[in-house]
Amino acid sequence: MPALTYLHRLEHPFGVHYACCAAWGACYATRFDLAVIIAVLANFVAIISGNPLNAYADIRNDIHTAEKRHLAQAVQEIGARKVLALAIFEMIFAEALAIAVSWRVAVGVGLILALYLAYNLEPIRLKRRGYSGPVVLAIAAGLLPSVTAYAAAGGQADPAVWLVFSGVAALATGRALWWAVPDRAGDARVGSNTPAVVYGTRHAINATTQLTVGGLLLVGGGLWFRFGWMWAAVGVAACSAFLLARDLPTARQQLRYGMSMAVVSTIVLAAIPLLA
Repeated sequence: MPALTYLHRLEHPFGVHYACCAAWGACYATRFDLAVIIAVLANFVAIISGNPLNAYADIRNDIHTAEKRHLAQAVQEIGARKVLALAIFEMIFAEALAIAVSWRVAVGVGLILALYLAYNLEPIRLKRRGYSGPVVLAIAAGLLPSVTAYAAAGGQADPAVWLVFSGVAALATGRALWWAVPDRAGDARVGSNTPAVVYGTRHAINATTQLTVGGLLLVGGGLWFRFGWMWAAVGVAACSAFLLARDLPTARQQLRYGMSMAVVSTIVLAAIPLLA
């Protein structure tokens, strides 16, 4: 059981983070019925299905990274083929749930799965192709689940909401870039050209800061247009707390402090349309 938990990255606070990513977009349409719940579940399964696939594809990287060696050991314990089969089954299940809701949800979840495949597997393997990796990961785990849940809940085209969603995607890109910094040594050994490997740790941290500031401007603008300046200030304050964690040097510290701040910010963004 611990091996499956590690493979799906469901240890705290990741489990809460994935649930928030899957559901918070629906809050901006303020409707929750059975179809929305199924769409959120499809989002959640699609998001976590990418983690066993990533562990399978990254076993050579993780074995060289002390704080992620447990992921390689989990793959070895269960068996690489079984891990791959599990990821494929979960992806099929997620798409089946999405199809049961609507074609829009099916397209959204299908795009999430396609991006995870492109991110992890050769010959494309966007993870090792500079900024393509964090951008694709942010779209797959941040933007698309938000849009899919919003569409399932009957959300209409609203420029303010799209500003918020785009801002969250920028924030997620920065976090994905930041999260890869402690993996720099292991990625370099196997020739994975992440931004931290190609340009250095300081460049990656600076880019994370710039993306976060850009995301804050978009989120703040969207919240201001939709709910007023007070709620915009609340949302920006919650999301900007992440900047305090941008220089954490190890994955353990990032997980404990940085990701916890990211979870809190997502909860706040989900609560704003329900309270405003």
